[in-house]
Amino acid sequence: MAKRPGGAMLQSDTPTRSQLIPVLTKWTEIGKKSELAPMIVTVVTVLLLFMSMDWDLIVYPFKFVEDNKTYSGTIYTSWYLMILCVYLMMLSLYFIRRLAGKNKSWMILGAVGVFTAYMLFLFQTQDAFAWMYTFFHGTLAGGQPTSKDTFVPTFMKHFLGTGFFEETFKAIPLFAIAIASAYMPDALRAKFGIEEPLDGILLGAASGGGFAFTETIGQFISNQLFASWKASAMDLVATVSTFHGKLTDKQIGELIMQVKDSLGWQPGVALLIPRSLSEAFGHMAYAGCFGYFIGLAVLKKEQRWKILAIGLVSSSILHAAWDSVASLDSNVLLGVVGIVSYAVLAAGILKAREISPNRATLMPSIFIGSLDPTASVVAAYAGGGGLAAVPAAGAGFMATGSVGASAPPPPKLRAVPGPNPLPAGTASLRVGTKYLVIVPGLRLMAHQVPGLAPSSSEGLVAEITKNPNDPNVLGLTNLSTTAWEVVTPSNTRRDIQPGQTVKLAPGTKIDFGETDGEVR
Repeated sequence: MAKRPGGAMLQSDTPTRSQLIPVLTKWTEIGKKSELAPMIVTVVTVLLLFMSMDWDLIVYPFKFVEDNKTYSGTIYTSWYLMILCVYLMMLSLYFIRRLAGKNKSWMILGAVGVFTAYMLFLFQTQDAFAWMYTFFHGTLAGGQPTSKDTFVPTFMKHFLGTGFFEETFKAIPLFAIAIASAYMPDALRAKFGIEEPLDGILLGAASGGGFAFTETIGQFISNQLFASWKASAMDLVATVSTFHGKLTDKQIGELIMQVKDSLGWQPGVALLIPRSLSEAFGHMAYAGCFGYFIGLAVLKKEQRWKILAIGLVSSSILHAAWDSVASLDSNVLLGVVGIVSYAVLAAGILKAREISPNRATLMPSIFIGSLDPTASVVAAYAGGGGLAAVPAAGAGFMATGSVGASAPPPPKLRAVPGPNPLPAGTASLRVGTKYLVIVPGLRLMAHQVPGLAPSSSEGLVAEITKNPNDPNVLGLTNLSTTAWEVVTPSNTRRDIQPGQTVKLAPGTKIDFGETDGEVR
């Protein structure tokens, strides 16, 4: 590979083998890209959906006790519906995880989701946790809302009953993890435990996803399926009765089961998709909101009970607002509540990133933002944070960070067509085709400089530091495992070994290996 510092890479007219078959040289990098895993999950999901289209319905009994009365019946679902529901729930969780920017293990997120889903399954089928339901819905709320209740009593019953019960229920695995985290080593706690609000948000969202899965599949979809079968059967009953007289209840029941075998799970898809996709501002948002306060209670132990109480009330208000507005049969108001719920979750994520003790190692948060790249650059620079996130023209995305923080989060590097778009006179470092403003404390992660491997578990490969003898002189410290080749403004070549620092003088060119850089 031709060295780039000191001159442009030479290009020949004949394509190389790696250019014709890029997978030969980029194979090892593919597994490191965050975009690969979602694509693999999607492909596997599609295959499973095709396979499960002809599988039989899943039928299991349920039992529920309320007001000393036992209610029993049958829950209907299918592998197709469950696979599709899991995929859509994971899609919402993936979006929230990208928004949070913390590389929380999918293993613990999945485990929390499965745990909560199974707890709710036990509640539906075996009446487990009935004492919690009785306390919140019966003792606190005074019963379920009825058609005679006005909006305020309906809201209060949903707030004290549904909100308090379901948000506490979803928080059970988070409380267990928060307690266990105190006994975990630092590395294990960062990956699987709760050490800050961002952890609580992500684990809360995962728990909310598991709750929503079982509620959707075991309640709403099952009811939708039976209602569709019954409606189709009654149409047949009306036709049959015209010619053969009135059918008995037993005959009607048998006819419904015949329709069930004919229609199968298809009537449930229309409800499954919107319910699953809405969980980013539904159960996941409410549980993520409470999770923020659980993580904050871990940070602020002396105020933990006050913080937890505020968190439960806050999440329950959002939950009650949705359930209460749903009784008004207004899609517009439901949309407003959904937007507010998501806004509260997004605000919690931004605040959690701001106060995160791991702020310097967070991935960027991605938002739909300004379509004007120059405006984004100027705004970031003028804010004093020294971080310029330059989106590709027309991409419509910007990376967010803490303005004026002592250790800004690593920037999101984006391709910039053409010359340096930063304001004139701005000291900048180009990495490949991407630019960032030079500011002390700015750190680069391994994924932001392709080809470099971090020398520590923090994932950092470079950091802009001050010269201890002259704070006005800035340098780039090599925190990777390999040496960089540098060409100084005087055209002198030298190697920067791991742990060494190169002075960031205008005109300095750096070869990181697969990527080159230059100080402007």
